[in-house]
Amino acid sequence: MAKKVSISDVAKSLGMSKTVVSLVINGKGDLHRINKDTQQRVLLKVTEMNYQPNVLARGFRTGKTNTIGLIVTEISNTFYSKVASYIEELAWQQNYSVVICSTNELVEKEKRQIKLLVDRKIDGIIISSSQKTSDSFDHLLEEGIPHVLIDRSFENSKSPSVSVDNFGGARMAARHLITQGITDIALVALKGEHVSTTRDRIAGFRSSLSDHNLSIPESRIIHAKPRYIHDTIKNSLQSYYYQNKMPRAIFAIDNNLTFICLEYLQKLSVKIPAETALIGFDDLQYFRYTDPSISAIEQPVEKIGEAAFNLLLEQIKDNSLMGKQNSVLLPVDINIRRSSKII
Repeated sequence: MAKKVSISDVAKSLGMSKTVVSLVINGKGDLHRINKDTQQRVLLKVTEMNYQPNVLARGFRTGKTNTIGLIVTEISNTFYSKVASYIEELAWQQNYSVVICSTNELVEKEKRQIKLLVDRKIDGIIISSSQKTSDSFDHLLEEGIPHVLIDRSFENSKSPSVSVDNFGGARMAARHLITQGITDIALVALKGEHVSTTRDRIAGFRSSLSDHNLSIPESRIIHAKPRYIHDTIKNSLQSYYYQNKMPRAIFAIDNNLTFICLEYLQKLSVKIPAETALIGFDDLQYFRYTDPSISAIEQPVEKIGEAAFNLLLEQIKDNSLMGKQNSVLLPVDINIRRSSKII
């Protein structure tokens, strides 16, 4: 393995001091009145020798690594991959790198990832958490580490967050079904009502039903465990089908659950929406092209990524933390397509 080129190697090859080379590499040549020819020679030699700075070591010296962490629950989920893409692009424009971690809804894994990023001296963290309490983030505040909660938040948290109107969006979905005369509705959610998105979407849906003196019996709620989502939905829908108890409509609270419902309804040859209507929370581009096209609540994914990155960047540059009062709540919209059009 070839030896990694150091600042000392670059300085020696140029016959200059390490200090001069370091100042030029870190963009401080003009500040220290190093002439342009010298700066040009250093930069050319850096390229020629393929010198790669030790970001971690520089972070210890300067207190900044120009690196942020992004922790999401499932990077394979299109919602999170799109958010990650927007954040990475914004970070690139500001000369920041992004370390992306995926927890798969495992709390201990999430906690280890937070520690890993903090130990690497990242400048800040954007995180979608699976934890039940805000303790980890209260600790980040105590340690002075900039961070932003994204998608999910905590009632008693002191940390800034970026989320959408999950409660209102779920009410939109329920209202759409009710106005078509549908009253027998099943709800599909990930198990773990402590997660704010799950809790608020269920509460919003129930709230709209309650306005019309309707409710969802426990037998109509499918709680899918994160590692057994397919099996849970498959078994529940098969049970409804073979007992001749298929619901008149299904509301799934995220895009993955929505698509899995579509898959197993079609395998059971259930006619959508003639026999069972389907609507989900979190729209995806390909929902327009499935057969039938799928109705969904649309989240402003680009704005979520932009707001989260800007909140974090402001904390990093100002060297000061923000509180919950700086949180951002974004509106959602509804896209009604063939899967839920009865009338």
